[in-house]
Amino acid sequence: MNGKFLSAQTSPSIFSLKGSLGINGCQVHGDTYDGYNKGGLFAGLGVNAGISQMHNFELGFYFSQKGARKNSNPSKGDYDSYYLNLNYIDMPLLYRLNLNKRWFITLGPSVAYLISYKEMDDGAEVTGTPMGNDFEKFELAINAGLGAKIKNGFEVELRTTNSLLPVHNYGVGSSNVYYQNPIAQMFNEGFYNNILTLFVSYTLKKKS
Repeated sequence: MNGKFLSAQTSPSIFSLKGSLGINGCQVHGDTYDGYNKGGLFAGLGVNAGISQMHNFELGFYFSQKGARKNSNPSKGDYDSYYLNLNYIDMPLLYRLNLNKRWFITLGPSVAYLISYKEMDDGAEVTGTPMGNDFEKFELAINAGLGAKIKNGFEVELRTTNSLLPVHNYGVGSSNVYYQNPIAQMFNEGFYNNILTLFVSYTLKKKS
């Protein structure tokens, strides 16, 4: 009886709950502006299912702000400005590979639901107007990350998230730019979120 009890107490964790908080560096491929010039909040919870010490799966539920920003620069004769903030509930399903006791990588798809958005063009809000963009309610994306365990349940991860389908379509016949790069040409159908996320997580473990 005592032996079984001790075995249960020292068994490896099967499920764990993880809280995460971080910041997004955001840009939108297809809006003609370059650079991760907009910041955004990344926060939520994830559930980790451990298959073995090396292989895990994670299901997350996160609030994630995406979009783009381009500031004007009147001193250089540039009066063009643009701001786009997209508020999502992001749900990634990730495979996690523990490379060793410290480093790990994550990879997998995600589905995000657009809660709300704000769009401004040259200082004027165009959200929901004929001049504004009609954004898709759902985003399908691919995620890849590199992380490190710190100590006492804390981890840090750098993750990239890229839309697989446009979050806003250009429309039929409106995109006539041809790229010799086949990958760039494939993603020439509209706006695609391109995100870099740096976040810290804290894990609470539950024994099997």
